[in-house]
Amino acid sequence: MNKVLLEHFFPPKDPFSPPPRLRPQKKAPPLWKEEVATALSKHSHTSALGPDGIPYSTWKQVNRISHSVLLEILFPLVSLGYHPASLTGSNGILLDKSGKPSSKSPASFRIIALIRTVSKILGRIIVPRLLMAARAKWLLNPNQCGSLPGLSTYDAVLTLFNYVKTLQRPRLKVSSLFWDIKAGFNKVDNSTQARILREGGIPPYLVSVYRRSLANGAAPSSFRGP
Repeated sequence: MNKVLLEHFFPPKDPFSPPPRLRPQKKAPPLWKEEVATALSKHSHTSALGPDGIPYSTWKQVNRISHSVLLEILFPLVSLGYHPASLTGSNGILLDKSGKPSSKSPASFRIIALIRTVSKILGRIIVPRLLMAARAKWLLNPNQCGSLPGLSTYDAVLTLFNYVKTLQRPRLKVSSLFWDIKAGFNKVDNSTQARILREGGIPPYLVSVYRRSLANGAAPSSFRGP
């Protein structure tokens, strides 16, 4: 059973790509202490630790004593558009799914990835910047509600309700089709996504951080919305 779970949740990966030649990214804005403070505020003191073993409470205390510490750690990565492989490792924890009849199938379990806390903080800084740029370039579907601040399932239901009522007024028949895409984030092609971002006018340093993070094995969930 252990072998089945390992093969299902931890399939073989391609070796890490060789370290790229780093160059400062043009138009990469400075990192502000307010961004770091906001990123830290989104993490709980009781969050489980990743491979580094450093709790968020430690980073919060460090940031209260001196804002320059995290700024000096993270800004070079932002300015170079780089997320090193050394920050992308994670601890995988298997949890039982309630209501599953058999414990002999991988479908009876779910996995959570506990990544290094400093990597998570960097992601919490990059994602809002990426979201802001995507909105400015009109890259987001107007009906997108998930993983966006200020929107939720409630907004998605209201949108669907509005469409249904609008079509029912002229006595049209309405039907809905719902898709549940399994492991959607894990199946996004890194190169294709980076090309879409570049062609959409997203700043190169953001595209570079995103692409190199996933190329080095970062969990896709690290780049979900806030």
